[in-house]
Amino acid sequence: MEDDLDHRSGRDWVARAFGAFGVMLLAVSSVSVVFWPQPQRPKPATAAPVVAPDPSTVIERDVRFALQGQVDALLSGDEAGWLAPVDPAARKRYRAIYRNLRNLEISRAEYGVEILGGSTTSAVDARFMLSYCLSDAACPAWDDSVGRGPPKVLYELTLTRRDGGYVVTGIADIKDENPLQPTPWENTELRFARGERVIVAGPPGQAKNLQRVLTAAEKAAKIVDRFSTEPPARYRVYLADDKTWKQWYGGQLSKWVIGYHIALNQTGSDIVLKAGDVLDSDRQLAITVQHEMAHAVTMVPSRNWDQDEDLWLIEGVAEYIGFFPGKPQNTESRYSLRSWFDEHGPIKSIVRPELTDESDDLTVSTLYATGHYAVGCLADRYGRARMLVFVKQVIQEGQDLDPASRTAFGKPFKTVDKACVSWITQRV
Repeated sequence: MEDDLDHRSGRDWVARAFGAFGVMLLAVSSVSVVFWPQPQRPKPATAAPVVAPDPSTVIERDVRFALQGQVDALLSGDEAGWLAPVDPAARKRYRAIYRNLRNLEISRAEYGVEILGGSTTSAVDARFMLSYCLSDAACPAWDDSVGRGPPKVLYELTLTRRDGGYVVTGIADIKDENPLQPTPWENTELRFARGERVIVAGPPGQAKNLQRVLTAAEKAAKIVDRFSTEPPARYRVYLADDKTWKQWYGGQLSKWVIGYHIALNQTGSDIVLKAGDVLDSDRQLAITVQHEMAHAVTMVPSRNWDQDEDLWLIEGVAEYIGFFPGKPQNTESRYSLRSWFDEHGPIKSIVRPELTDESDDLTVSTLYATGHYAVGCLADRYGRARMLVFVKQVIQEGQDLDPASRTAFGKPFKTVDKACVSWITQRV
């Protein structure tokens, strides 16, 4: 039988049996049953045999006791309690995790643990999973998968028995199993700037730039909030230097990307900006942060499992909101489409093909620009509210274009597409 992986939060916990984080659930309930006593003849007293506890049970119990204490301390703001079961050699990283998560307004945390084979009473190797939710984001129930339920981080821990309990003496990353790792907050103690709607964070070397980003982000948030009936409780913006840009969330290496948005499963999202590019000018910073915030209100939550196919609309609505209140024809999108028209002739559809690793700069910029103009057309011809219904149906609900068009505009997409191609051509 495989080792158990148990997850708990606060005083409530559920025991779960995992094989490489499997899905068997052991439901434990307590039922009180009353039996009427029956007359019995007295029996001679006998001594009950003394049974030594199973060592694996002791290991599991004591490891869980230490980890549960940490989770409780994290949620209650008790840094000393969080660090208590950690060896001094590992405390720097644990301290950074604690302080970062507290600054990021952690609101809920749960854990899962699997005692690995070869563990002994004196030395334990364990696979540890910590789930987290930040600010007031709706936090779903625990799920064993890293891709479902709340977002999670995974580690391999080494624990050593000392003074009747376990102390964490080593923490190692588990690579290539979780697309949401490495997070910006799990390795370095970040610096923070906090506003009414936005938290901005970055490595120590970016501390001098955080307030500048916060000013732009707070202004952007007031605009972006207008495009959502349920804007996020907080927008989180991370400012990456060249090193962390290549590390956080697996690194962003595409040459045209200077900022990105990443959904934390279905519980909010993070925005990462490349400091070396977005800080070139106040305009570049403002447009980029507003564009990425637009993704936060138009992409989460999502049941669209083929987003590459809808990239023209995903980026188009982000460009529309990112440049708002400017009109597409008064932005850089106009120059991109003019270049495409000069080289390839007018567009035949507002839908652009998927991008590939071989896509050149003009192809990329044309997808963004066409999407920008297309969303501008939809808002101009049918009103912003209907445009947003169409966007939601396609981007979040994963509907095909024609049924989404009929729902939002009362017309087949072919008709809408033709009308917007004409609208765009008149304005390029």
